[in-house]
Parts: sequence; structure tokens; C-alpha cells
Amino acid sequence: MNRIWIVAEIGCNHNGSEAMAMKMVDQAKKCGVDAVKFQTFDAKELISVYAPKADYQKKTTGESGSQLEMTAKLELARDAYVRLREYSLSIGLDVFSTPFDLGSIDLLHSIGQTVWKIPSGEITNLPYLQKIGGLKCDDKSIILSTGMSTIEEIKRCINVLLEAGTAEEQITILHCNTEYPTPDEDVNLLSINDLKRSFSGYRIGFSDHSVGYVAAVASVSLGIAMVEKHFTLDKSLPGPDHKASATPEEMCQLVKNIRRVENMLGDGVKTVSPSEKKNKIIARKSIVAKKRIKAGETFSEENVTCKRPGNGISPMEWYHLIGKFAEKDFEVDELISCKGFVWQKV
Repeated sequence: MNRIWIVAEIGCNHNGSEAMAMKMVDQAKKCGVDAVKFQTFDAKELISVYAPKADYQKKTTGESGSQLEMTAKLELARDAYVRLREYSLSIGLDVFSTPFDLGSIDLLHSIGQTVWKIPSGEITNLPYLQKIGGLKCDDKSIILSTGMSTIEEIKRCINVLLEAGTAEEQITILHCNTEYPTPDEDVNLLSINDLKRSFSGYRIGFSDHSVGYVAAVASVSLGIAMVEKHFTLDKSLPGPDHKASATPEEMCQLVKNIRRVENMLGDGVKTVSPSEKKNKIIARKSIVAKKRIKAGETFSEENVTCKRPGNGISPMEWYHLIGKFAEKDFEVDELISCKGFVWQKV
């Protein structure tokens, strides 16, 4: 299988601090991720003054203040993001940012971004989709999160992107649940198979908002192309997304175990592996003498049995051997040999 692309979603967990964001990039690199992702927005263009906080935002940031006021505190200055982008690239990380408004698309396009993440909340935003779908850039790719969406809504969104000029092979679709954190019973990993059936020509991935790293690791067995996981330095930090994010310790385990599962999945062909081949002689059985047998005696259930090791006549030949005549003397537990019967290969 292809190597899974692991993205640490820094998002706005830097709380507007370039210094904290830089530290998060360093920590993500140490964890072994392939990429870091940020969020770029102008809060006033993203949220109206009347927009309420989500329930999870009220839990994490309190009842007071509006969604606009909360989000404005998390903005990252353009020049700060440019420095973070350049630094991330310099240490070998892929880096990109999710735009949440039309102006932010222009900003990111102007600095050379080629990977475009469409968040779940924008999947029904026609002007936004048309703008991203029509962007011209080398090595363009679009990652589409599908939280809160039906298959039909996803299809409509993709049609907009295709009609705007994006190619099918440029799109990756992420299974996602937009609750922070997602309850275990709502993670619904098997819906990845539904996406694979419905969008057979597309790469499918997983954006994980559940607690810990188990869901992300488990998703690997479903044949995904990428994993995205929110990342934080400390779940107790102020802000809406920290509690649903992975700490450096959890991210390290996520990467380590995804790579381990990738290796475990193998090529999908059932065969005898090199490591187990040597154990066949130890674990399997052969037909052996149950008691002393004299030459000329008939092999019967009274004088032969099946025991380890497995380098003699296979017990699968039992009824073919019974009734044959012993060609020589056999001691107790000696491997039976008989004309016309071959010993098992080891």
C-alpha cells in the first residue's frame, strides 16, 4: 500500500501566538508527521455578529462572548504565517493552511500554496467552492472534509469543483465527524467504506476529532490515503479545539502505530511468510509409530498415530496409509515411511 500522509492540524491552537505556533511545528516534526496545517481567516469575513457559539465551544471557552469575539483572538498575522510556512518547509515538513473566506484564498494563493483544504463547514458554500475549484497552480490538490454531510451533498460539492476546472485525481475526500471531541459511538469508521463505494475514483482519508489516537490508527486498515489529527501542546490551554486535539505524546504514538499497522497490512496475498516457515516442522504433525511395528505388519489405528514434528508423512494421508504394509521395522515415535508417500516439505 502507499504510505499514509499524516497531517498535524495545528489549526488555530496557537491561540494567535507565532511563538507558540513555531514551537508546535517543532514538536510536530519530532513526532514524525509528514505535514502541518494551519487555518487562515479574517474573523469578520468568516462569522457574523449574530453567529452563536457551538455547544462544544461554550464548554471549552465559556458562555460569554460571541463566536466572532472568540475566533478573532485566534487570528494569525499574514507575515507570521509566511515565516511559519518557510520554517516548516526548511525542516522538511509539508505545510498548508485552510482558508475560511474568499480573501484568505487569495492570500494563500499569492504565496504559492498548492494544497487546498476545504473544511466541512464550507461544503455547501458555492462561491467558495467555485473559487478553489478554479484555482490554477502546479501540483494542485484539494482535500475535502465531509463532516455533517450526506453522500448527495458531497457529490454536489465535487461536481462544483470539477466544473470549475479541478481534476478528479486532484481530490482527496476525508471522512470526518464535526463534533469536538467526537464520541466513540459517532466516529463511524466503517463509513469510510461507504465513501470508497460512492467515490471509487478518489483517494479517501480520515480527519479524526475523537479522543486519543486509536481511531486514527484503526482507520489505516480500511485502506485510507491520509490521516489528519488536531494537535496541541496542552489540552488545558484556552481555546475551542485543544481538548479534542492530540498532545505531542499522543501524536508520537499515532505516527508510530500508523507506521506499524502499515507494515502489518502487507500485500494482501495469503502465503507462508519467511518468519513462520521455519515453524512448520515444529507445529505440524506427521504419522509416527504408536508402538513397535515389525516389517510386514499392516498399518492400523492401533499401531500408528500423529505427533510432532511435521517433516514426515502428513496426517492428511491417514486413510491412504492405513491398510498398507510396513516395509521395515519402526520403533515407537519413529516417522513412518512408505513407498508412494512423500514426506512433508519444511
